[in-house]
Amino acid sequence: MSSSQGKFILDRKDIPADPNAYVYRDPRRGGGRWSLYFYDRETKERHRLVLKDGNGAYPPPTIEGQDAAWMLGIAKYVELKGKSERGEAIRSLKFSEMVKKFLLKERRRISDIPHNGISKARFRLLESQLRWITDYLGHKDPEVHKIRRNAFLNYEIWRKERAKEFERDIPQQTTINQEMSTLRRCFNEVAVANGFLTRDSVPEIPSVKLPKDKRHRRDDFTEKEWLEIEKCARYYWTKGATRILDKTYKIEKDTSGQFKTIRNVQHTSARGRRQVSHRQMLYYAMRISMDTGIRIGSLRKMKWKHITENTAIPKEERKIWLLVNVPPENTKTGRSYTISAPIAKHLEGLRKVTGFKTKDDFLFVNQGTGQPFSDRIWKDALCEILVEARLANWAEDDSNNLRKVEIHSGKNLTWYSFRHTYITMRLNAGVPVATVAANTDTSMKYIEDHYFHYRASEATEILSKGRRFRASMQELKWVDAVEETP
Repeated sequence: MSSSQGKFILDRKDIPADPNAYVYRDPRRGGGRWSLYFYDRETKERHRLVLKDGNGAYPPPTIEGQDAAWMLGIAKYVELKGKSERGEAIRSLKFSEMVKKFLLKERRRISDIPHNGISKARFRLLESQLRWITDYLGHKDPEVHKIRRNAFLNYEIWRKERAKEFERDIPQQTTINQEMSTLRRCFNEVAVANGFLTRDSVPEIPSVKLPKDKRHRRDDFTEKEWLEIEKCARYYWTKGATRILDKTYKIEKDTSGQFKTIRNVQHTSARGRRQVSHRQMLYYAMRISMDTGIRIGSLRKMKWKHITENTAIPKEERKIWLLVNVPPENTKTGRSYTISAPIAKHLEGLRKVTGFKTKDDFLFVNQGTGQPFSDRIWKDALCEILVEARLANWAEDDSNNLRKVEIHSGKNLTWYSFRHTYITMRLNAGVPVATVAANTDTSMKYIEDHYFHYRASEATEILSKGRRFRASMQELKWVDAVEETP
């Protein structure tokens, strides 16, 4: 010990059996308050802690307070020694520090390379989830080892009430479960991994229980909804027209019983013609989605070179069925797969619309720039189609800068809903789960958990055939040539 260090160690009293631990007074701390010095041989760290009793009272900062300080020091030493031997961190960790460490770790994982980390959008979601949870704790910033075991049990109720207070959409149970999952990762990957907590001392983080009839629900289109979307998109939306609505959102008809329409996209300007082309392309995107079950992220990255002929089927069928080769960099799972789908007519129609047809061109590109459609084009298009099909109304806070709709059914209908609908319809048509799973790049278990519901009354025909059943995928009844406007 140097002489400079010695002048800050007054009235030292050693802890028995450990020459690297002692109680002393430090003139720099609160007028000479009693402290404990402890050297952790395991981590090679030095710790100096001011001593106080359970009521927060400090021993008198004089030699008369040494005995009381020494007893407190012994108790604190036993606590710290035990943590050291169990591999736990001795220093405390604030909740906010845990969140920062977790987000810093996740930020370093951001990558533009598919399946080599997380996307920027995913990182923003993690930030948002942890902001909600931090807000739940209020102005308190507790040390993680002092957070009550049941601290997060009321989070679901609070989260929904908070959303109402901020006039936001009430979060679905799945959303809350995802937030709890992120919190669970935060504790395990920071607090537990670094020894601030043991797994047994992590607060209880609940999972929201879903009703049995909604546990595996996916927001897909009913057959009626899909037929209405397809018809309205083909007859009106792709023509740059819309049906006229009265003040009660009912569709107006003329004296002959036909729907009244007006043009909302003009064909006279270059910009208007591009808009109509984009609408036609997005219509074919819907048809391809419904006939392939492909993820929207993979669809947006699809190029002409990914389309190939299926030489394993008769020539007549090749006029309908094609193969879509999805490379690993375009998939969610990071593995390549091939889709067999009746999309030849959709692609023929798309080629007539787009000016970008080389093998390295994307299927869905801005006809002005040649770049893939932006997020906004995809989102706005679906909103417009849902309103045109009378499945939704424009929301009160809708604007040209941010299109918002209120869906009549209350479902969360997105571009992913076409995939959900494809899977549901193929299962209902009797296509084996294994075939659907392979054609959509997902697992049989996932399909069984989230889509498949066994109905004995509907299985008689299949079961009666024993090992013989129709394994080939039949063309969907609504797949036909694209009709002209009647």
